[in-house]
Amino acid sequence: MADQIMTAGSELSVIVPEVWSSKFYDVLLADLPFEAIISKDYEGEISTLGDQVRISTFNEFADAQEIVEGQRNDAEASTATQQSLVINSEIVKDFIVTNRAQMQSLPHMDKLRDLAIYSIQKKIQAKIIALSVPSASAPDHQISYDSGSTLGLADLLEAKELLDSQDVPMENRHVVMGAAQLNDIFNITGFMSSDFAASGGLNSGMVSSPLLGFMPHFTTEVGSVTHLFHSSYFTMASQQGISVEVHDLGSQGVRGMRVNVGWLGGFKQLDSKRIVEIA
Repeated sequence: MADQIMTAGSELSVIVPEVWSSKFYDVLLADLPFEAIISKDYEGEISTLGDQVRISTFNEFADAQEIVEGQRNDAEASTATQQSLVINSEIVKDFIVTNRAQMQSLPHMDKLRDLAIYSIQKKIQAKIIALSVPSASAPDHQISYDSGSTLGLADLLEAKELLDSQDVPMENRHVVMGAAQLNDIFNITGFMSSDFAASGGLNSGMVSSPLLGFMPHFTTEVGSVTHLFHSSYFTMASQQGISVEVHDLGSQGVRGMRVNVGWLGGFKQLDSKRIVEIA
């Protein structure tokens, strides 16, 4: 009689155990730089009561006059203008997990909570991008790439000049780029100098040093549009930071837990000429 072989795929298949790893394979998530690099100067003033912050601005006086001894000088008035940061944006993400699912599956609540928080953060950034509208009147701060959608040195210099011409401060300038434009940087001869390479950009594939005074940031959420701005062009305020509430649904006859994640705040673009958009 010929040998009979027992294999894991057939005769012994019912006693071959399966191992479910407790380590999740994380989905790839987009970077979310905008929230961290815009102004939050007024957040502390709306942390408790109130639904809006009134932000006042005084216009610049005309140039001072030089007078001779005994000459009278007329006083000049400066009219205040006002903008409102309205707290009217409530962003939420909820999920429900049954008691049985919690008891019989691998621990997962922390991972789901983190993904819910990320979902809110992603929506916050989307709101910032959507509400960021550079000036379209002279001087136009909505400009085009000189060559297709390739980011070149001339594009960056044109954007820099537009901000310089508006007396935008040199410090706290940022540039947010998509994947294609980030990699275009490595084709700009001036940025491929020994100094740039020595700072780690060429070897690491990341740009961590300022470019023409702009601190670089990357996210796939902007597509092929490059945003260059001073952090004060836009402000947001969180009246209630991201909160996580867990509710037992037993009173509703549901054997499970509902997790409500939410954020309450507001957004306001304060100056359309402190930002340039290249598209």
